[in-house]
Amino acid sequence: RAVAPGPAMTVLPAVALRCALAAAAASALQAQAAPLQRGLDDWLATAEAAARSGSPPPILSPPPSAFEADGATAGPGVLRPTVPAQWTADVGYDGNFAGMDFKDGVGKFMYDRVAQRHRMTYTVKASYFRANATQTQDQLAVGGMRGRSATNMTLSAPGDAGVCMPFSQGKVWNDMFAWVRYAQPAGHREVRGSPCSLWTLEAKAYAMNFSMCVGNDSFPVEMNQTFGGDKFAGRTAIRFKNHVLSAPGDASFLPSKACATYPAPPCQMATVSVLDVYRIFGPPEPLDLENRDSGDVLGDLAFVCTQGSGQVYRGKLITHWKVNVSNAFGQYAMCNYNDGTNNCLGAPEQLRRVGRRSGQMMGVGARLGQCSPNFDVGSQYSFPSEAKCPPGVNPGDAHGCAWGGAVPVRTVQSSCIMEDRGLLEMCKSEIGHAPFLKAVQ
Repeated sequence: RAVAPGPAMTVLPAVALRCALAAAAASALQAQAAPLQRGLDDWLATAEAAARSGSPPPILSPPPSAFEADGATAGPGVLRPTVPAQWTADVGYDGNFAGMDFKDGVGKFMYDRVAQRHRMTYTVKASYFRANATQTQDQLAVGGMRGRSATNMTLSAPGDAGVCMPFSQGKVWNDMFAWVRYAQPAGHREVRGSPCSLWTLEAKAYAMNFSMCVGNDSFPVEMNQTFGGDKFAGRTAIRFKNHVLSAPGDASFLPSKACATYPAPPCQMATVSVLDVYRIFGPPEPLDLENRDSGDVLGDLAFVCTQGSGQVYRGKLITHWKVNVSNAFGQYAMCNYNDGTNNCLGAPEQLRRVGRRSGQMMGVGARLGQCSPNFDVGSQYSFPSEAKCPPGVNPGDAHGCAWGGAVPVRTVQSSCIMEDRGLLEMCKSEIGHAPFLKAVQ
């Protein structure tokens, strides 16, 4: 912060003054580093959960820690760009996450730093299960959302209202362009025939890289992210054009229908079924379904086939379970094993149901397959502890529980299936041609 010089400052020699200012700057960096690093840690935890669930991560990320970002201590001679505070643009999107490519996305982008909000909506192709299948992805971030996450994503198939997925990043809006204040100049280039200045930043500790090309009018022309780690990796490429310098207006930031009514209501089915589900896990995680996700044979294949090489599964185990469930399925919940405990994320009413969705959310059923048989890509299920029946109690609304009587049928080494029997190679041969019946065999 700028401080007007006072009488005490005028007697300091120039060298001492520079040292004092440097110390003050370092102190300021330390003061802001902790909340910035917490913001990045929250984003990474969310991306990790998204990777396990197969959903896109928060595409527009918070700023990284000043201490983890190369360029944070750049000298005073660097004049970094300032993105306009309120504008809209047409947007193009390409990305890769959780083993799936998303290509040729086309949509709209709205940005309002004054009111702390932004939105990006696009329809994109994803051909892993069916050639040229499309999905609409709508990410909305609004600061100060009462009782709601500041960032949510609505995913939908053509003609469907879709499903709302709040991200667990708290109530604080994170400016997607804030990282630029730590960026380094990286030369000049052309994007679609227009000259722009390239700015980059690397957060080595988190294996994250950012770049943005800024036009002469200060508007972003292109922005890229890559991120990686032991549990997730991916990239995003966002292209902006036809910028309009004006406030987008409140109507541009209304919640989607799915988010306005989140969570999705349960399926209207009062029957009980015995499900055969499969789950990959590894020590020290115990053999259990409580607060865990799993899938039927096609649904678990959808997860396995998109997650990479056999190295990811080396040392893991696969268990076949039989479990009694109420068919009044709720919205799927992300359940993950972290630091010795399992937790499912979702609204209280959501966690009182067994959740269901289509494999990696890429089936043709409404609400991402919550109430559909999902014969094309299989079904994936979540088993929250809040929905578990006491011993001897049958699932159903009359008993206030949704699943129980889980029995592990058989557990094998994942290498037996992935490598010895060539499952991953069979997956590759069926890309774009779901259901993966050869891989099932």
